[in-house]
Amino acid sequence: YKLDLIIAISRGGFDPARIMSDQLNIRKLASLQIIYYTGLNTRKEEPEVLFPLNAQIEGLKVLVVDDVSDSGNSLIVVKKYVEEKGASEVKLATLHHKPWSKFMPDFYAEEVDKWIIYPWEPRESVIELTQMLSAAGMDKSMIPEKLREIGFSDQQIKRYLEI
Repeated sequence: YKLDLIIAISRGGFDPARIMSDQLNIRKLASLQIIYYTGLNTRKEEPEVLFPLNAQIEGLKVLVVDDVSDSGNSLIVVKKYVEEKGASEVKLATLHHKPWSKFMPDFYAEEVDKWIIYPWEPRESVIELTQMLSAAGMDKSMIPEKLREIGFSDQQIKRYLEI
């Protein structure tokens, strides 16, 4: 399969797309941003394009890259959007695929059924988990220990919670 361009879905697809660009020796890398998830367990009614594709793709074979196919709704919107921009062929790749997703990527590294914390999002995860745990009634003094159990380092907890 010969690609012309890789498209990163912002934000989760930036890091995987850059790595794939290097590994596949595809130097053309574009992006677009979809907004759907607004928090760990919250999302908009429908995914929408927040920032449009920053490249002309008519007639190109493209690989769209994201971190995870969770609900699949964002990827459904992205595939349709990219096809409408005139790509001759559109393939989608994710690092992870959830078994309940409505969308099956053409390529994925692993199927998982748990929540994933990626190395490029510790701040976001620590803050949002802290808010969720607080809202669930957990005593504030117990939250750092829970975050350690999840796998965050003392340095991350201290930095992001400003303890």
